[in-house]
Amino acid sequence: MNIKNLILGIGIVIVFGLALWQGIEAFKPSPQWDDFCKAAPAYPIEVGKGPDMNSASCIEQGGKWTNNYCDFYSECQKQFDDAQKTQSKFIFLVSLIVGILALIIGYSILSIEPVGSALLGSGIWSIFWGSVVNWRNFSDIWRFLLLLLALVFIIWLAVRLNSQKKKGFFQRLGLKK
Repeated sequence: MNIKNLILGIGIVIVFGLALWQGIEAFKPSPQWDDFCKAAPAYPIEVGKGPDMNSASCIEQGGKWTNNYCDFYSECQKQFDDAQKTQSKFIFLVSLIVGILALIIGYSILSIEPVGSALLGSGIWSIFWGSVVNWRNFSDIWRFLLLLLALVFIIWLAVRLNSQKKKGFFQRLGLKK
């Protein structure tokens, strides 16, 4: 592979990642905190320049009294967190599907350099990005299983690509002799 193809391949991976991100944002924008939590009521912080904040005045102004503190954002923050969790799951599913498709297409057109290799890299990046965005929603066991599955798949793909030179697409998949 010459330097021109290397640079083009890196460019394809970068633009692929940006296009995936922007495509998701265009059709299902990420939740914005300001859409859920408006400005909290202002009250004087300095003692003696207004009513002291206590549980009754906090609740009266729409807050939640917790540990001697008035939290005006507890309810809207929960709604925002739920919306972010839903968005993270959506991003994970879309990037997983797009990543797998990019891997399949890249694997099938490896003879066209740097496009085949760049699509393989783009597919791996897509799966990585979707997993990172949704990472906090996975339990420890799911994180481990996801990483193990990705590792096994990438090793399998590397072995297949390096042991079968110049074979057709169906032969590389083991579907035709």
